[in-house]
Amino acid sequence: MKNIKYILLFLFFPALISPGERKEFNLSEIISLGLKNNPQILAREQEVKAKKAIYESSKLFFNPEIEYEIGQGKTLDTKEKVNTGGIAIEQSIENPIKRKHRIRMSEKNWQASGYSLNFSKLEVIYEIKNIFFTILLQRNLEEIGLKNLDSIKKTYQLIEKRAKLGEVKQLEAIKLNVEILKAQNELERIKTELKLAKDNLNKFLGNVLPPEFSVQGKLDYKKLKIEEKFLVDKISAIHPLLKKKEKELELSISNISYVKWQRIPDPKLKAFIQNEIDGKNKGLGITIEIPLWNFKSKEIAEAESLFLKEKQELKALEIELTTEVKSKFRQLQLTEQKIELFYTGLLAQAEQSLKIAKISYEQGEISLMDYLDSQRTYNEIIKDYYQALYEWNSNKASLEKSIGEEIK
Repeated sequence: MKNIKYILLFLFFPALISPGERKEFNLSEIISLGLKNNPQILAREQEVKAKKAIYESSKLFFNPEIEYEIGQGKTLDTKEKVNTGGIAIEQSIENPIKRKHRIRMSEKNWQASGYSLNFSKLEVIYEIKNIFFTILLQRNLEEIGLKNLDSIKKTYQLIEKRAKLGEVKQLEAIKLNVEILKAQNELERIKTELKLAKDNLNKFLGNVLPPEFSVQGKLDYKKLKIEEKFLVDKISAIHPLLKKKEKELELSISNISYVKWQRIPDPKLKAFIQNEIDGKNKGLGITIEIPLWNFKSKEIAEAESLFLKEKQELKALEIELTTEVKSKFRQLQLTEQKIELFYTGLLAQAEQSLKIAKISYEQGEISLMDYLDSQRTYNEIIKDYYQALYEWNSNKASLEKSIGEEIK
């Protein structure tokens, strides 16, 4: 199903989604660019156009056939040579009921390809969101890494002065220098991951973004007030894969009728005029195929088996999508519980613990290594918090893909 929000943005505000000289893009703009430039979607759109053209052409009548002959013959009595020849026009007359089912099959095939295109858009939107959230996560981790590196460097400068005055051992300065190197390596790793994520996003959009682009946004969280049953009920109504399979099932039903009506042959009307040896012959004719050796029994059995196959595949798909939605919804709930733990005290406790550790170290109550351990613990908790936010946003996007539309 088309995401109305992004489609309207794409249609009516092209200036907002055109890369141009801009370097900052929000999620809606990036999704609009993806729907416009992603190669997979562009290929699907061409497939839909091709099948629509097939459907339109299926409504046309069969072309007439024209036959022209020329020759020379001799009369039996006078042996006189006479030019002979003729022209005939033949037109097939398709059974209107069979024609209706043939056109309907082309129509269902075209409609099924449209739902396939819509599902491709769902996949692209999910991939874009997932990469977008990865960029936001790496950007947050980069900020944590920079603050951590700055904090360790300031502590190192203080320790180095105290070591020169003989207040602390030189070993502590060496340990802090090692911590600086570790923090720098971690920061470089995060920057590399961030660059790779941005490159991956740009490639996914057909490389339409400028090289040094950045994204606008943050990892939001708002607990969903929605029930599992409501989400499950929406699947059968809107999910493009189910709609596609329903059209394929309808196609198979029309195919059965089409094959059955093939038992009644289509007549061919013929109008002709011929110059023969002893005169001119003209008139009308009709040709009808006699279903003597082949009465379409095999074709009908095959069409009925294909119908049963499509019916079972539709049922299996409904079960699969229902199970998938339930699983992803529960996974999202678990992530919400994890985030609530941070909000109900864990973040505040971590910050308070770090402050206490810093004061204790400055007053000589704990060692440098204990203080560094407290700092690492605090950073890990903040990283886990942002990781939980990323997982929630990613799980929500995945659930939206499974349902078939955005969750408000």
